[in-house]
Amino acid sequence: MAQETEEETAEFTSDLFGGPVLAPDVMPKGRLQWEPYAFYQHDKMFDEDYHTWSPFSFVLRYGISSTTELRFQAAWLHTNDEGENYHGIGDLAFGFKTKLFEGWKAVPAISLLGNVYIPGGENYSFLPDNFGGQLGLLFANELTSWCSLNYSGGLIWDDTPRPTVTWGAFFDIALNDRLTLSLEESNYYYGADEDEQVQPWACVTLSYQLKPRIELGICTDISLRHHNRFFDVMVGVAWQLTKK
Repeated sequence: MAQETEEETAEFTSDLFGGPVLAPDVMPKGRLQWEPYAFYQHDKMFDEDYHTWSPFSFVLRYGISSTTELRFQAAWLHTNDEGENYHGIGDLAFGFKTKLFEGWKAVPAISLLGNVYIPGGENYSFLPDNFGGQLGLLFANELTSWCSLNYSGGLIWDDTPRPTVTWGAFFDIALNDRLTLSLEESNYYYGADEDEQVQPWACVTLSYQLKPRIELGICTDISLRHHNRFFDVMVGVAWQLTKK
């Protein structure tokens, strides 16, 4: 039983609250993992006062081989914009993550991430009008037995004329056998003719390995350019539903 528990723990990986920067780890073959979360967001960066919350968002991940997983994500969103209320489905996407290189000494592990964003037309205010996509490379280096560095770069296509360029990095710091602190900095470059073309963000995540196949997490994002005009908090769980 001890050997089985150690094996399950070693093969557990989580993308909980994943933004543009994800770890390159993929789900083991035949494993299905559900990562539901809820969040609240207060946004005053562009003069208008938005309150957005989601009681239910999730990412579903399934390993189809030893190197590739399939992904599906969706969210139910509610926004209050200056007294006007909107709700509906958002962040709807199908995708994959595939391991290109396992990593060796100073050479990082490398994975390719791809997503296709599903449009909703005029009747769905939280979905794009047209199909969009995401493509990125994910890297990771094990620095010590208790600290790893993950970093990535990629492109996001949506309803804007030009793709959004993303890049960033985060440190995973093991505080003990169950508790992990993640410190992330990420960037979005929109390429528009605006004064603030690059939007930098910081993210702090605390995760707790409740059981070998269950992880709890809490996270907050901070706008480094408008730190006093944006706030969000997310809570969630990563639950590996199958052992094989």
